[in-house]
Amino acid sequence: MVLEFLPNQSVRVIIPATGPTIESDRLLLRPVAERDVPALFAVRARPEVAKTNYPKTPFKSIEETKEWLASKIFEGSDEVNGRSFNYSIVDKSIPESEEQVIGYVSVNSLNPCPDIGYSYIPESWGKGYATEALQLLLKMWWALPRRDPQIVDGVMEDPERIFAISEKENAASCRVLTKCGFKVKKDFTYEDTDLYLWTSERPETL
Repeated sequence: MVLEFLPNQSVRVIIPATGPTIESDRLLLRPVAERDVPALFAVRARPEVAKTNYPKTPFKSIEETKEWLASKIFEGSDEVNGRSFNYSIVDKSIPESEEQVIGYVSVNSLNPCPDIGYSYIPESWGKGYATEALQLLLKMWWALPRRDPQIVDGVMEDPERIFAISEKENAASCRVLTKCGFKVKKDFTYEDTDLYLWTSERPETL
């Protein structure tokens, strides 16, 4: 799996049982709820979206979508076990009488390190929503409580980082990550696809 290319990083974050919400003038990010599953299926069922994800096969059912969401539930210490950091992106300009969820942005897993993912419907591409949503997610992520770093064998734990993987050919995603403060750590090839591994450190001031 592509996860084998991610570095190991100890987890210090404490995930609340009920995640925070955050909004901008245009978007609202709220924890994914059961009512969002059909909208998220509609996103991941689109071939244009699947092309930039892994695996590159469009989702075929609500059940498959539920299984995918379950894979984002963390395992580990009491501070993270059974919780997730998976957010629906709500377009506030869409009337409440219509479907407002246009995509998702999330910390996919904590093992071997925190890594992010996002997708949204093609009709909303090109409006800066991906950058805006990722900036909002990172703001919440870095504001979460954390345990103090540990000293192991006389060495302090490395500064916290968060990671992302994108295809080299996906110029739009590369621009989003760059605008959100990510830098390329390395490039590699997986299943004949050229990829970048991106990383971003916790900011000194929040």
